Amino acid sequence: MRITDSMMLGTALLDESRNAQSLATLSQESASGNLISQPSDDPAGFGTLVSLDARLTVLQGRGVAATTASQNLDLASNALSSASDILDQAKQIALEGASGSDDAQSRAEAATEVNGLVAQMISLANTEGPSGYIFGGTLTSAPPFDAAGNYSGNSGVTRVAVADGVLVDSNASGADAFTVAGGSNVIADMQALATALSGNDVAGINASIGQMDADQQQVTAVMVQAGANSSTLQASTTLIASLTTATETARSTVDNAQTPTVYSELAATETAYQASLSVTQQILSLSAFTGG
Repeated sequence: MRITDSMMLGTALLDESRNAQSLATLSQESASGNLISQPSDDPAGFGTLVSLDARLTVLQGRGVAATTASQNLDLASNALSSASDILDQAKQIALEGASGSDDAQSRAEAATEVNGLVAQMISLANTEGPSGYIFGGTLTSAPPFDAAGNYSGNSGVTRVAVADGVLVDSNASGADAFTVAGGSNVIADMQALATALSGNDVAGINASIGQMDADQQQVTAVMVQAGANSSTLQASTTLIASLTTATETARSTVDNAQTPTVYSELAATETAYQASLSVTQQILSLSAFTGG
């Protein structure tokens, strides 16, 4: 069979096309460091990357949620600690007001002081965090307590996933800390103390002393639970970060090109491509010269 110029040219152009495609692929790999950018590169490897990417998305989402929840719980713990301090101050005022040395005027002045503490307590109960008002249950978009101390939140519990099938409470219950849901109405009890003081009601003042103790225990119980949940979330965040790193390493193992090998193959392919271009040019020049 006679080999014509057109046959030679067709073969040369095919070689040139193949070398050009290889050059483009290797150039992409050397630039990105990735071997797999589409299913056809490696169907099994691409499927593994899709699975690992999905896992990374889940882990990253859990990490953000756990960190935010931990911040909210730390804020709640600090607010509840301050609330406990306020109840201790209220108790000390009650103890002084119950003594025989106080008169009606001094008790009235003490009532004003307790009313100031009530305002501080309401402010603490309306603490706002990264995700909204932290003591409103699942109602986080508005302050849960009004100026009179009435509660408009709920007892709803929010949770975040820290592992497959593992949920951790992510909010502190304002209902349990401050309302009858936890045993007694803390703000109303303080208001009752202020009323007893302003009315020079020694019996009422005495009754408030024990109530301040009970209220302080109620607030402290929620504070302890919030702190425990925060610690769990912080430990989970550390674990999630480790799992994220391990997953990223696994992904890198599947997808990262061996750079020295890629550069070596790239250099060889560039040489082959240049040679194929030269051959094509020679055939075209010969064809033009012979007219065939």
